[in-house]
Amino acid sequence: MSPSLISTEPITRHVLVLASPDGMATAGLTRRLREIGAPTTTVESFEEAQQLLKEARLDIGALLIPTHFEPDFLNKTLKALLSEAPPEGIEFISVGEPPDKAESKKLRKAGVKLALWNPICEAHLRFQINRALFADHNVFGNRGNPRVPTELGCTVTVGDRDKDALIYSLALNGAFLATQRASMTGAKLCLELRLPDGLLTTRANVVYANVPGNLQRPGLPMGMGVHFEPLSKDDIKRLKKYIAACVARLEV
Repeated sequence: MSPSLISTEPITRHVLVLASPDGMATAGLTRRLREIGAPTTTVESFEEAQQLLKEARLDIGALLIPTHFEPDFLNKTLKALLSEAPPEGIEFISVGEPPDKAESKKLRKAGVKLALWNPICEAHLRFQINRALFADHNVFGNRGNPRVPTELGCTVTVGDRDKDALIYSLALNGAFLATQRASMTGAKLCLELRLPDGLLTTRANVVYANVPGNLQRPGLPMGMGVHFEPLSKDDIKRLKKYIAACVARLEV
């Protein structure tokens, strides 16, 4: 995504990265997190993470955990960390190779909900960190209607004028479009979403604009949140299929 589209609103909550056996992988992930503006610290052990939480010198919002840890071990360890978590809570994110179904079930039981499976693209990394650190980031999302990051293109038509945008995130009922030319709240648009199986055309209403001087969603790109008008059954089916494939890479 073009750097010019990224919000300049600073991220204030802190991310901890638990060191993995592959130190180079840990260093690379830490560097990438800092590049997207997330204050990040590497810790060598769960004990070190717990001590930082206990000291409360940092507002820690997320802990990234390599997948090589046994889920049964994590179940006890993460409960201890939660007892030291700030009032806003802390999100645990599993990082690395996807586990099997049995391990995934144990990870969820231990409190690990979010995932960053290899290879980790920038869109997924930025989305998951925003999701963990900002309580309002799931403006369109819930368990019944998940909201997922994308790198899809979109054509926006306002009146007789067209403009291109990037679909930063997508749900069945709406999307966030990254663009420097956001329309005003309440504007009516026609959208052409470039899904992998072809174009999907729908009408939509702008529900908020994230623009300089009015950054309503910290950490989001410049652009606008839109709500779709009712879709056809076929279009809903297509969106569900695409979103389901995305969710598989975002949640344990």
